[in-house]
Amino acid sequence: MHEEIPNLKKCTLCGKLASDPEHRQSSTDSTDSPPAELTGSPAYPWMKESFERHASDLFLSATQRPVIKLLNDFIPLRQNPLSAEEVSKIIASILPEKMLNAFRSGQDVDLAIDVKGLARFRLNTFRQLHGSALAMRPLPHYIPTMDELLLPKVLNELSRLTSGLILITGPTGCGKSTTLAALIHTINQRDQKNIITIEDPIEYIIPSRRSLIHQREVGTHVTSFANGLRSALREHPDIIVVGELRDLESISLAIRAAETGHLVLGTLHSTDATQAITRITDVFDSNRQPQIRVQLAQSLQGIISQRLFRHANKPKMVVATEVMIATMAIRTLIRENRTLEIRGYIETGIREQMNTLRQSVEQRIREGRLDEHCLAELNTNPAHELTDDEIRIHRDQQTH
Repeated sequence: MHEEIPNLKKCTLCGKLASDPEHRQSSTDSTDSPPAELTGSPAYPWMKESFERHASDLFLSATQRPVIKLLNDFIPLRQNPLSAEEVSKIIASILPEKMLNAFRSGQDVDLAIDVKGLARFRLNTFRQLHGSALAMRPLPHYIPTMDELLLPKVLNELSRLTSGLILITGPTGCGKSTTLAALIHTINQRDQKNIITIEDPIEYIIPSRRSLIHQREVGTHVTSFANGLRSALREHPDIIVVGELRDLESISLAIRAAETGHLVLGTLHSTDATQAITRITDVFDSNRQPQIRVQLAQSLQGIISQRLFRHANKPKMVVATEVMIATMAIRTLIRENRTLEIRGYIETGIREQMNTLRQSVEQRIREGRLDEHCLAELNTNPAHELTDDEIRIHRDQQTH
């Protein structure tokens, strides 16, 4: 572990100054409950430090030192480890009574809270070998724009669609929720839409501007993603946002909503577009998969897969994205279960504004935002990468 680094002054994603009031603006008029007064909690100084230093995570675990994760480094906040009793007191000082009782009954607890005078935090409490533990994620109230996040321009074009399914995918902690919030924020500033979100938990508070936004939290406002989706179909939405497509029922309902004239935005844990398509179809029984492939081929509009990398010379993270647009050729491949061929169309689909993650990283290197070491972080199997000659042949085949 690195013991110490200089205090950062800018957001590691969008570059806004820590003193920028937009990072600290209150969201009390947008939440069901007032901000929590946690200044008396033993965890408050560490929560404050994690927010002010723009850490991505704060971890408090029995028998471990409190640490923050900053630019992929773990930074200890004190030398002595926390005792099991200390962590139990911290959890009791933070959780609302209902959730504290649930945790004491043996359940893990996942929630987001506004901390008065500080920020919004996503929390997960759980038990481990040596006692209780918390994982916290500071969430600035300021929502970065798509330009600030360096998201592909085609995402703005996709946001103008009136129906279909748009997926944001990537591993845990790669900024999917931030990308989704930026996308909703763009639509909210531009269009008059009825937007219903289903999240677990609500991370970014998005006040209504030109659009009418209803944010619903699993466990608080709805019992599950599937029930929230089922209910949303009766609430006359233009856009439905699903925080995570995680099971058969929620995926099935999302595809149905996209087929019936709604724009559905959702996230999925997958490394790239082809894996996302495979994950969606594989949750269904084999006898249902052909029909699901037909429905997905008709409703899917695009997949944005992303990863975060450390900036070459600034204390911030940079996003690189794979972009797949559902062209007629790709819809055919999905329908005919030829998903392994999709990568070739992505690599050669520059005219349709498509690119692989490797191509995006290479572009960031040319821009001076990333260095060559980022290419080594990619887990792409070289056997799946086309040579220059193969790309030229593939492009000629598409032309004809």
